[in-house]
Amino acid sequence: MKKQPEQEKIGSPRLLDAAFAASLIPARPEDGNKGTFGRALLYCGSEQYRGAACLSAEAALAGGAGLVEIVSCESVVSLVLSRAPSVIGTAFSPSKIGAYLPLDLAARATAVLVGCGSGCSDRLRLSLCELLAAPGCPVVLDADALNALALARETSLERLKVAARPVILTPHPLEFARLSGLPVDEINSDRVGVAARFAEEYGVTLVLKGAGTVIASPDGEVAVNTTGGSGLAKGGSGDVLAGLLVSLLAQGSDPRDAAILAVYLHGAAGDALTEQYSAYGVRPDDLPREISRQIARTLSLS
Repeated sequence: MKKQPEQEKIGSPRLLDAAFAASLIPARPEDGNKGTFGRALLYCGSEQYRGAACLSAEAALAGGAGLVEIVSCESVVSLVLSRAPSVIGTAFSPSKIGAYLPLDLAARATAVLVGCGSGCSDRLRLSLCELLAAPGCPVVLDADALNALALARETSLERLKVAARPVILTPHPLEFARLSGLPVDEINSDRVGVAARFAEEYGVTLVLKGAGTVIASPDGEVAVNTTGGSGLAKGGSGDVLAGLLVSLLAQGSDPRDAAILAVYLHGAAGDALTEQYSAYGVRPDDLPREISRQIARTLSLS
């Protein structure tokens, strides 16, 4: 990522609130069916990180996607289906995970998520480049998908710039440092500016996680979240956010709206659980059900 002149100014970001979030909740007509509300495809999980796929899939269901499909190795698919039997499971042998992405399945999805607990490899990076080059539905790249792209950073950044489908990235500062080439200290000292410039330069929607998560759009719009706290600072919380985000995209929300709404609801769920259990006691596996309650609460404001 090119360093920008210091005199360049970024417009004031929008601070998120419940009323704005309520306006972004996708419509849900009473005469709709499972096909109406989209198909979310999750390429997540591995032998070491089976729980990540569970958290993402449960959040995708909580967010309202009509169909949720998990693609992973057999042990991951079995675990996900034992916890969420409405999920569609497609299993590949462990030797093939990371070797390629199922582009045929992606072609029939309305949104795709890659990376939650999937493991990082150059084979995955090459598959991601193939996915980015294929026209189609929005794709969310989280966790190991971002780490895989960072293995060949300059090439990957160019692939992002010319991607044939909408791309949403959801890094924490260290993941963003690996991909952008910027030091973590520089990122944290100017989160809004760094996120805005990256989103514009590479044509992506960027969700830079952390206290006051920043959502930056390719058109230069920036929003900063006002919900969430240290109760969410636990492994697995990001998997829930990614699952909720792909669910909203699958239902037809545009990337900016889906990212803003997912970040707001995820943080609001964390706040509600913190009030009940303290920041120490919030469990990421409690988040999907609480997200459903926060959607109901937010809808009451519209």
